[in-house]
Amino acid sequence: MFTPVSFHIGGAEVLLRISPGEFTTAGGEVFADTGPWLADPIAGVARGALAVALDDVTGYAIAAGVPADRWPVSLGIRVDFLADPSTCPGRLSVTGEVVGRDSRGGTTRGAVTDDDGEVLAIAVQRSHLIQSTGLSAAVAAGSLVDADAPIRSQLGLVDAEDAPAGAVALAMPATPLAANGMGNVHGGMLIAVSELAAMSAIDARCEYRTTSIDIAYVRPCDAAAPTTFTAEPQHVGRSLAVVRVVAANPSGKPSSIATVILQRR
Repeated sequence: MFTPVSFHIGGAEVLLRISPGEFTTAGGEVFADTGPWLADPIAGVARGALAVALDDVTGYAIAAGVPADRWPVSLGIRVDFLADPSTCPGRLSVTGEVVGRDSRGGTTRGAVTDDDGEVLAIAVQRSHLIQSTGLSAAVAAGSLVDADAPIRSQLGLVDAEDAPAGAVALAMPATPLAANGMGNVHGGMLIAVSELAAMSAIDARCEYRTTSIDIAYVRPCDAAAPTTFTAEPQHVGRSLAVVRVVAANPSGKPSSIATVILQRR
């Protein structure tokens, strides 16, 4: 018996205006609205925010074909960004398909397309199956106080004072707007904030765009606790920057480790 797929609207989906389409064991589709919340004072445009819908569509595509007592958890996602999403009102189609699956997990790929049919981003996700614990009924989706504000401010991101030498750290307070249905920080949101931390680390001043983010998820990140994103530039050249970003709860143990590639415009 396969798991019936019921799309959960958590805080991350509320923040990024994501709504479900249909899913089969082969793949599916979700939709995301665009607007001024995708603008960012340092990154220019928050391309990484597209990862929330990409994580959803590629994750639920695997979930649609697993046994009822199992649930997929992401091991890692790579997203390549081709163009900026609009910061004006619009609607994005985000599609996902299963590349392969076995008894241990699966691999899926996804794409984001805008109203004009332009591909904005593509992704590959690797998942493994765990015993299903279900969604947490205690996790509220949250609500938007300033709906048009950049996601940086809606998430309450601030510079952390205790960053290591040569690094910049962004602190995110506990917030339901970053959470998935299990009460953890959404995997796509870890990508989105890793991008913003990387941009802050090189003082991008809207002069760079993210070309790719490759992230590994090493342990759950509790959305009910603060999260710190520590960004360390590995290379900053005339046209290209490479930044390593580690997200961690107060224990200091990494939840995700991302490599963010930035290119000067």
